[in-house]
Amino acid sequence: MNFVFLGIFTAFFGYLLMAGEPMYVGDTFQYENQMIMREPVYALLMQFCRFVSPENQYWLIILFQNILAVAANTILIVFMRKRFVLNVGVSLLFTGILLVPHIMTPVFASTHLVLTNALMTEGVLFSLYPLAFMSLLDMMWSGNPVGKKSFGTLAFFLLLSLIRGQMMVLFVVWFLVAYVLLVKNGIAVTNRTQDKKNTFVLAENIAKQGLTAVLAAVIIAFAARSIVIHVYNYCEQGLFVDTASGKAMSFANVLYAADREDGDAVADDGLRALFYEIYDKADADQMNYKYAPSGILGRAAYHEKCHDELNFTYFAESARQYVGEKQGIYADRFQELMIAVDEVAAELSAELMPQLFGRYAFNYIYIIALGFIRTVAYENIFLAWYAIFVYIAAVVLTILLWKRDPKSMAASFMAVVLLTIAGNVCATALMIQCISRYMIYNLPLFYMAGFLELRELIQERHG
Repeated sequence: MNFVFLGIFTAFFGYLLMAGEPMYVGDTFQYENQMIMREPVYALLMQFCRFVSPENQYWLIILFQNILAVAANTILIVFMRKRFVLNVGVSLLFTGILLVPHIMTPVFASTHLVLTNALMTEGVLFSLYPLAFMSLLDMMWSGNPVGKKSFGTLAFFLLLSLIRGQMMVLFVVWFLVAYVLLVKNGIAVTNRTQDKKNTFVLAENIAKQGLTAVLAAVIIAFAARSIVIHVYNYCEQGLFVDTASGKAMSFANVLYAADREDGDAVADDGLRALFYEIYDKADADQMNYKYAPSGILGRAAYHEKCHDELNFTYFAESARQYVGEKQGIYADRFQELMIAVDEVAAELSAELMPQLFGRYAFNYIYIIALGFIRTVAYENIFLAWYAIFVYIAAVVLTILLWKRDPKSMAASFMAVVLLTIAGNVCATALMIQCISRYMIYNLPLFYMAGFLELRELIQERHG
């Protein structure tokens, strides 16, 4: 029976491959040239395909991406069928749900990207992400926070983070899931003793379940990621540095929320003059929170319209000139220039943030509100209310099912999905805008978990 789902995915992604073509996008050039602004894995994939066939490298990449999509989605369906004993009808429903991001993005997103044909990280991440989440669920349901499944999941998350930095939030998710398992196991051990009310015994039992190993593992994962990126950048560009550009991206959010008088807080005369120059140019073109329309969605959409321009045009151009004048680094040393520009962004953010934190915080709320909506729906006023409703329903259902059965797999599935959604939205909003292709990684998982919760509730009532 599983061959049916393999056939559906093969037909769908095969059509996308045959009817489409490689889509060269704005990010492609940076990966293609192994620039320090990007993580290594996708850049190395492009390098490998170029080595195999320089003439057909782009076609090799999208062929790989579509084959990966077929394999990954089939594996996930097989996993869900086995774990939740799904019949054919539900399995077909889940098959359709898994294809939704690949339909929504070309139809509704402003970029109209066919994800598996795009020469960018999303081409592989939308396939690998569900597999990594499947590994997390398998780890969680095994009940063992210290073991092969647990550390294998963390290694999978490390791989994803080396494709796109956004995925580092999964390290935090892994740690929280592992910690909950530790506590759960510690409580179970304590309850079998005569010291049920002794908090010191409970803490000791939690530690004995492997707390030190879990803490060490997540620290090692963060360190390993940093080392790999430093070594990669050294091998490719001769610079032993981390990925650059994140500070500049996040500074765009600071600049958006700034007023001109905030520049008085910048101590260095040169930096202060740079801020005034950037601010005045941006303000003249109304690239500022003051010009945003009313309403949460309107304000979030206006920020989204401004963000990339603030980063790549208003800030980057003036900052490059500033770095050239101050440090003698110009475009002929482009990689070093980007590092220096990133540091300028960090210095300005540190000086300005105390002055505008309130405005920044309100704008951050608008951004994450849109991010939460886009994770489960499309942005308009009616679907915004729908999104609020389904999130509340998901939380209520999860609590209700857990109260009835602490071992509910559907409830634990949804709980981890909600945790991951919150982490993804909140972390992304700190760096950049919450556009759809950054948000909808969790969309299929959310609706599958929701359906399973409803099914479990109905079965209990009729049981």
